[in-house]
Amino acid sequence: MQQKQTIEYRALTNDEIATLRNGGCDADDWSRVMVASEGFTPESICRCRFKGDVRIGARVNIKDITSFIANYTIGNDVRIINVGLLETKGHSTFGNGTEVAAINENGGRSIRIYDQLTAQAAYVGTLYRHRTKTIEQLDAMALRYTESVRSTMGYIADGAKVCDCKIIRNVNIGECADVRGASLLQNGTIISTAESTTKVGVDVKMYDFIACDGSVVDNGSLLRRCFVGQSVLLENLTATDSLLFAGSHLENCEACSIFAGPFTVSHHASSLLIAGYFSFFNAGSGTNQSNHLFRTGAVHQGIHLRGVKFGSNAYTMLPCRNGAFTVVVGKHRNHGDTDNFPYSYLVEKDGASHLLPAKNLMSYGTVRDLSKWPQRDKRGRVKRDNINFEECTPYVAERFLRAIETLKSLLGTEGSSAPDILNWGRMKITRKSAQQGKKIYRDALYKYLAEMLTSGGPREDISGRGHWIDCSGQYMPMGEMNAILDRVDSGEITTAAELKSAFDRIMDNYHDYAYDWAVEAVESLLGRAVTEEDLAKVIRRGHESALKLKELTEEDREKDFDVAAQVGYGIDSLSEEERLADFRAVRGK
Repeated sequence: MQQKQTIEYRALTNDEIATLRNGGCDADDWSRVMVASEGFTPESICRCRFKGDVRIGARVNIKDITSFIANYTIGNDVRIINVGLLETKGHSTFGNGTEVAAINENGGRSIRIYDQLTAQAAYVGTLYRHRTKTIEQLDAMALRYTESVRSTMGYIADGAKVCDCKIIRNVNIGECADVRGASLLQNGTIISTAESTTKVGVDVKMYDFIACDGSVVDNGSLLRRCFVGQSVLLENLTATDSLLFAGSHLENCEACSIFAGPFTVSHHASSLLIAGYFSFFNAGSGTNQSNHLFRTGAVHQGIHLRGVKFGSNAYTMLPCRNGAFTVVVGKHRNHGDTDNFPYSYLVEKDGASHLLPAKNLMSYGTVRDLSKWPQRDKRGRVKRDNINFEECTPYVAERFLRAIETLKSLLGTEGSSAPDILNWGRMKITRKSAQQGKKIYRDALYKYLAEMLTSGGPREDISGRGHWIDCSGQYMPMGEMNAILDRVDSGEITTAAELKSAFDRIMDNYHDYAYDWAVEAVESLLGRAVTEEDLAKVIRRGHESALKLKELTEEDREKDFDVAAQVGYGIDSLSEEERLADFRAVRGK
């Protein structure tokens, strides 16, 4: 986080000091106020007191500073108007190195934030505590960077606007940032670029923070020890010890010790996200989790994998694990784990948790979700976090295989008399739901295999075989993750840039990794080495399966256009024609 250009500074002339004094300015020591060699305009600075070392660029406008400006470098074309206090005090790291107790409220997964942190690095730092050497190396990496930015001088970069704020202390403010009406900003860094400006708005209070480019923090938000990723939107949010990564949108709610992976969304005042990992998450109104099994403290956590949705007033008692694209409805206290059943519904019935395997694969809402996320990615050209938006991935397909085998085992052999209610992992599954789920999972598996086999190709230098993970938005083979972390352990990777480069290489070759996994999966299904004809048959079957699944989601979509969905339209109409016309004018056909 540095200014783009180097400004040459000089001392003030006597005439410039006189002009500044005539404008109501004062300084403890005018010799410590340096200005740009060219383009400095003393007439545009008035009613301000300077303390310590202050450097001022060209075409800077400073007015009405109630207290003083101390120990700041101010770039070119900056506006600072009606600010109470702007100072750097002591040797500051500007939020870098702050420990954030994400996921575990007691600090068992604490991580140091810094202005080069990515979602992938944070994922490892919080969730791979079993790799003690890796954690030590990542912590040392963060500390080295933190020491490299320690300074007695803060800065406001070129083109930034800081207006109508009360107290700004030990905060670096990036290029073209727009800070207006903030109440208190302390010990932080606001990263911003001309392409992707960052905005901090009215009544905001932030302590010990990093805010990345393109983010918006507004409307009375209160943040303590938080990392705000690229293009994150926060309004009226209260958050502590939380990591909020790219594209997340939280407003009118509360977050405590969360890892909000990409596109985590909560809009409702009664919603609480606490002590958990979230990714592409959507919280309905009244969403809640509790961490109150206080035998040994607030140590329990929730894992809510990619695409999980909570319905209105949904509740889970931690610990729990919700599998990818699970919809949670009702209240669940039995610490369920649906990781092996992606795209399921978990519903409450008579106080018990009932699982409907594969139910969400028939929902048009899922189709909409998968298409809306890439459209909502507002990041600029430089993207910190790696995010795969692909639908058909080895990560999910691997779980389809597990689900099919689990349901086979529960149902028993063909013709056997399985009970009407099957018990699995503290959850109940009806025999009918299990039978239907097994069929839909198989269709989905072949759809996924066909997509992977047609999107990538064979590579001698790439192996995508084995277990896959979703590293906070980036799909990758577990083997590749271990290889990266071994390089961290050995000292081969020592900087954030080198770590990101390693993840980028996998991201760039994702489709070829996925192709290799799909070939392995077909070999496992056939029990032998595959031929080109085998793969062609799988692709043909996958296309047929995709059409079947599309028919199911289109059937679900049509429910939004039936008679019940039209209730409330044509408010004063007496004829069905007028009511239908009003409905179609708003909703289409």
